[in-house]
Amino acid sequence: MRESLMRGMGLGVRWAVAGAIVGACPVLVSGQTGTLLRGFHIGLALQAGQVEATMQKSVDNTAPNTLVPEPRRGRVFHDKASGDGAAYGAGVVGGYRVPLSGGAWFVEAEAGVAWHGGSTEAQFAGVGVSPDRRQLGESWPDSWEVSKEMSYGATLRLGGSPGGLGSRGMAFHLLAGMRFAAVGFTNHYVGCFSPDPCEPSEFGSGREDMDMDFTVWRGGIGLEKSLGDRLAVRVEADYSMYAREEWVTPFNDVVVTVDSGMEASEVGLSLGLIRRF
Repeated sequence: MRESLMRGMGLGVRWAVAGAIVGACPVLVSGQTGTLLRGFHIGLALQAGQVEATMQKSVDNTAPNTLVPEPRRGRVFHDKASGDGAAYGAGVVGGYRVPLSGGAWFVEAEAGVAWHGGSTEAQFAGVGVSPDRRQLGESWPDSWEVSKEMSYGATLRLGGSPGGLGSRGMAFHLLAGMRFAAVGFTNHYVGCFSPDPCEPSEFGSGREDMDMDFTVWRGGIGLEKSLGDRLAVRVEADYSMYAREEWVTPFNDVVVTVDSGMEASEVGLSLGLIRRF
């Protein structure tokens, strides 16, 4: 039930982003007109999106002194699992806008911090030579979860009011930025910890918890509409790529090494209220 709900929310976000790009212009045109606002600003932003994450792992049994028996001894088992989930958040921003070309265009630098909720879950299929893929040295069918908790970074915007947008107090812009995201990771595993084959009733279980720090590259488009002399509303659609994170988990008691990697992307929609000075 939860998985179906999360996938439904993720699909809704994709349609919302597409709708924002196509439909934001007529929606904002109907609002109050006014001049485009420039200078220092602070603001609040609400965010919604869909995160897709992929994790790879390789279980390495090639060490000469490994306790893994034949036929798994000396082999490396590779596995991969992907999942998607809805994400949401809220944050604060602050920045400065500089007019270009006599005020028709602008460049803007902004810094911000946000707090996030939502999670992405997936489960490995498992790779090995036993029917359940849960014997020592195999890639067990672990289930894992990642959740973005907090992020901060900077965004650069380049935009303007071509055509009749200026008379309506509107501006269109492109954006690019970099953020650092704190992400929580949890892995649940069940399998045989003994060199001797285990029956299912003999399997042990455990979990691995880890905090990861991702570098995130962001690009997108946006529209802004002034609500008066110092207020503006901003709608943005963006796409983010998370730099790959890698780590190694050694199991020294049985001389097995697990190499893991995580990569992710996110499509998002944000709504902000800006106060200029």
